Amino acid sequence: MKEIFNKDILLSKIFKLLCFSLIVIFIQLENNNLIVHAQNSQTDSLEQNRKYDDELTDWHMIPAGSSGGWRTAVSRAESNRIDIQRMQKERTNPYLPQPEHLLGNWWGLHSWLYNRGININFDNQNEFAGNISGYHQKKSTNTGAVDANIDIDWEVLIGDNWITNGLVGHMTVIGRYGSNLSAGLGENITQVQELYGAGGNVVAKLVNLYLDKHLLEDRMIMSFGRMDVGASFATSPIQCYFMNNGICGNPKPLSGQAAGFSAWPDSEWGINILFQATPQYFIRIGMYQVSRAAYSNRAGHRAGWAAVVRTGEDAGGEFPIEMIYQPKWGKHELTGHYKIGFAYDTSPYPVWGRSIYGGHITSANGIDQKWKRGRDEEWVLLDQMIQRNGPGDLDGLIGYLGFVHSNPKTFQRQNQFLAAIINTGFWKSRPMDGIGVLFVHQIMSREARKAQRYNIMSGFPIGDIVSGASGIQSAETTVELTYLIHIYDGVMFQPDFQYEIHPNAQKNIPNAAFLGFKSRVDF
Repeated sequence: MKEIFNKDILLSKIFKLLCFSLIVIFIQLENNNLIVHAQNSQTDSLEQNRKYDDELTDWHMIPAGSSGGWRTAVSRAESNRIDIQRMQKERTNPYLPQPEHLLGNWWGLHSWLYNRGININFDNQNEFAGNISGYHQKKSTNTGAVDANIDIDWEVLIGDNWITNGLVGHMTVIGRYGSNLSAGLGENITQVQELYGAGGNVVAKLVNLYLDKHLLEDRMIMSFGRMDVGASFATSPIQCYFMNNGICGNPKPLSGQAAGFSAWPDSEWGINILFQATPQYFIRIGMYQVSRAAYSNRAGHRAGWAAVVRTGEDAGGEFPIEMIYQPKWGKHELTGHYKIGFAYDTSPYPVWGRSIYGGHITSANGIDQKWKRGRDEEWVLLDQMIQRNGPGDLDGLIGYLGFVHSNPKTFQRQNQFLAAIINTGFWKSRPMDGIGVLFVHQIMSREARKAQRYNIMSGFPIGDIVSGASGIQSAETTVELTYLIHIYDGVMFQPDFQYEIHPNAQKNIPNAAFLGFKSRVDF
């Protein structure tokens, strides 16, 4: 283990050096570019930004883990037709989010800040759910979160120069509360309420703190700072349209267990670059820190503040790459997003049921546990608008399909198959209402199943291999039906029904049905 630890430190140092080198290179590249365009006015710059923003759709910019508020949380806020017309008329800043607000313009304060390049948003989200059938008991719980977000366009705030041109900062702090229905019922694979998770019951958790730098006349966006991998890779607004945690904010074979592919609300130091090769083709690459404490209380990660400077739990690096094809079909410009991605995590992970001596073990993570360095992850995600109901990228009937794979030797979830369909704006008098149906099928690791069977045959508890398991974990299927109701400016209410087949991926647990709702208020 000492040898692994030394390698981990070396990889961490190399990763940080590469991040710093890339930042220096791209700042110099932008400086050279600005010399050529130094005489362009700020107005011309905003016009170029708007032109590019029409090509780079909301789907590239939405923050993962927005907990269903994708209609109000998207950058460039295509929340309804009136807002779209207002934004076009007022020439609003394409770099700053424009959600609806229950309290309107905050008595003029919001406009005053926005005109100076500052956007502030506070929201509250709740998810209530109870099982109406299945399991050995009936139970219901509520979980919620309060978010505070600030976005700053530094060029507008302090003036245009080679540093601030195209530089936008983002910071999110979240406080979560409540309890987890699934855990109380013995379901540890797909939580019914996606809000409850790694953030824990923390009053003020630092979620992210990072900068976007728009380069090469906005054909490239470089993001660097503290952020999660899932905010940029393998993400889509459809995923957090739904309430269960199988795909929000990312498919769980990527982010549901170990810390490599970090997901909202847990962040790591990282850098990623989105490059537009043609109007329809994009590529995104990234490098991120991997910390063993990302989903735990160690090293101050639970609240996130101390983790900004502590690196004692660093284990390696996460290196994702994603290619994106974004067509617009026909005269109605039916937008599609076709993504294929790969990620490699260099850190070591325990191998299911295997000993360093080559035999079986009956208890995970003991002194004789075999570890394997490196884990691969692959995903194919696609969505396509089938019928347009309005001018926005999300206003219409949209189909969604996906397949995700993770290495079964070290990860609990091996494969995931996804299918969904949402229809927003179908009701002309209620253009922000929407309906959605989701199908998620998860197949557990074959190596973990082998280890569980060995324990049963050897007379050892099956839970010693996978904590919380009371039977062989093979596969689980979740079906969800939800309806999004726009109540008032900044207020959403969403009744929800879910049905789980083989909860916790165990055939010895009865199928279960759940009723509940999620709500969101943007103040």
